[in-house]
Amino acid sequence: MAAITSGTFCPAGLFIPTLFAGSAFGRIIGHILNCAFPGYVTDSGTYALIGAASLLGGMSRMTIAGTIILLEATGNPGLLLPLMLTFAAARYSGNAINQPMYDMHIELREMPFLEGSLKTLGLLNYHPVTEIMARPVITLNEINRVGAIYDILRNTKHNGFPIVGKDGHLRGLILRKHLCSLLKLRAFSNPKSVNKDNESMVQLTPAAAVFHDTLERNYPRYPKIDEIELNNDDLSCWIDVRAYMDTAVYSINESSSIQKSYRFFRTMGLRHLVVVDGDHKVTGIITRHDITEHRLEHHWFNEGDNLQKFINVGPIESATLESAGLLLSSSDSKESLSNDNGEELKRIPEPPSPTTASYTNNYAIGNPVRISSVPNNNLIGIEVNNTTAPSTTSNISSQPRGREARSMREPKSSKPIII
Repeated sequence: MAAITSGTFCPAGLFIPTLFAGSAFGRIIGHILNCAFPGYVTDSGTYALIGAASLLGGMSRMTIAGTIILLEATGNPGLLLPLMLTFAAARYSGNAINQPMYDMHIELREMPFLEGSLKTLGLLNYHPVTEIMARPVITLNEINRVGAIYDILRNTKHNGFPIVGKDGHLRGLILRKHLCSLLKLRAFSNPKSVNKDNESMVQLTPAAAVFHDTLERNYPRYPKIDEIELNNDDLSCWIDVRAYMDTAVYSINESSSIQKSYRFFRTMGLRHLVVVDGDHKVTGIITRHDITEHRLEHHWFNEGDNLQKFINVGPIESATLESAGLLLSSSDSKESLSNDNGEELKRIPEPPSPTTASYTNNYAIGNPVRISSVPNNNLIGIEVNNTTAPSTTSNISSQPRGREARSMREPKSSKPIII
């Protein structure tokens, strides 16, 4: 019976045949033991119940749920402990041999089921999403010709299409079922007039309003593109998708890790995740099929020779804070600097080979300022005459205390100090 009904969409597919087979096997064992040791073992019905529990637990790997189901079916609380031990033993014994039957069905049907957490594969989990995303991406504009959308839907099987603006930035996402519904309802716009100053600017007539309830009315049997027939006049019309697209689409930067994108899909229940660059332009798209554990293992192990097995970290450019007056880039070759008020800061030629880096909180207005470089050629030291601007300086190595602090506030010599 199980061989015939397995895989069918009915409650008797695996659950009921497993109970029957387990109980039959358990009753046989119980009958043999009762014949061999009469009066020393329990009745055959208890062995039938334990056999049904063991086979059900080994097939489905259920523990608590299976225990409650069989305990409620028997109505005997005294069988709680034997059922718990049987289900636990069946679960761990099955895990040591193979996968559960339902997991096998998921893999055979290639369903994009995501586990609670991504399998640990070391640094491979932290590779950028650019290694697994699909590209190039078929995108749509906010206003498109009906013929262009019709050709895209007929030639592709994608379920989601990113919407980009004139500047190429991501605007939203529209699903295939909504596009097919709009084509079937013929929510088109015709050219109304042409701007004389700019012939490329065409004003369109308003299309018929289609509400969300109308688009979802055919759930789950949405119209297919093969069922839609359009004539030449319809193909030359325009369609505005701004009112039907998802403007709050989830996106991720192309430098993000695969593990982060996996958490996005698992926690948010996503079907599509758009990948954008630093300018928020679409560079790729990830679906649930691209990030399943089976697909990732195949991508990393079977195609590992063509991949780069380490993380690329690009150099970071040196920062310049000229406006704040804290650090200066050594590439600055101007002869004079100025602060926010436009007052000029004088520069003195570099001293020979300083060995320590120093800084000042702000420039001394009108006082001599000496700019010196440090060996790593990234920071600039600033030297100020202490007799004219003692209050603008601070030591980077240590803060003076007590008498030393008072002597710093009241300098006795005019010798410049490095701060």
